[in-house]
Amino acid sequence: MFFKTSTLLLALVALAAAAPSSGIAPSASLIDFMMHSQSLRTATTLNMHCFDWYLPILKGHSDKYEENYKVCAEKFNAAKWLIDTSYGIARNGITSKAKETCDALMRCEYEKENTKAFECYSKTAPEQSVILNTIGNNATDLNKQLIGELALIDFDLDVCQTTAERVYKEDSADSFEELNACLENDNWSQPTTTVSN
Repeated sequence: MFFKTSTLLLALVALAAAAPSSGIAPSASLIDFMMHSQSLRTATTLNMHCFDWYLPILKGHSDKYEENYKVCAEKFNAAKWLIDTSYGIARNGITSKAKETCDALMRCEYEKENTKAFECYSKTAPEQSVILNTIGNNATDLNKQLIGELALIDFDLDVCQTTAERVYKEDSADSFEELNACLENDNWSQPTTTVSN
């Protein structure tokens, strides 16, 4: 009994090592396999050759998933940087106009006499408020465009990650099914065909 328990524990540790490290849903298939595998629960001995054959395959699925997930994140980050950078000129233009507006109003402060300062403010403020209003409208429009473009790449990221997860789940489910069949077969021999990752 101790031998079976220790063998089972070693097999489960090895299966856990084959799970993706990203910590999202794909690791559930490993847990499902361990909880529902009739072979793991009822076998008097475990065919370790099955684990020797299928663990590298499962690890390959996991590695491919991690690679695909990383590519999704890299594409998203590159696209986000390009989009954000493309709005730099517009932002600099708005910043420059805002500084000019503030500078125009601040020049009134240099008037020595209060009447001259008030005249300056009363003349300059309406002119600059029109410019500030335009800045506000332009910034609102630019922000809507930017948010729209970012939403598109968020959608692309979601599709990419969902596809990576689906491929992992399908591939690993097939391999877990084959592993389970192997564990149920006392006369199992290594397949002659190679399993692709």
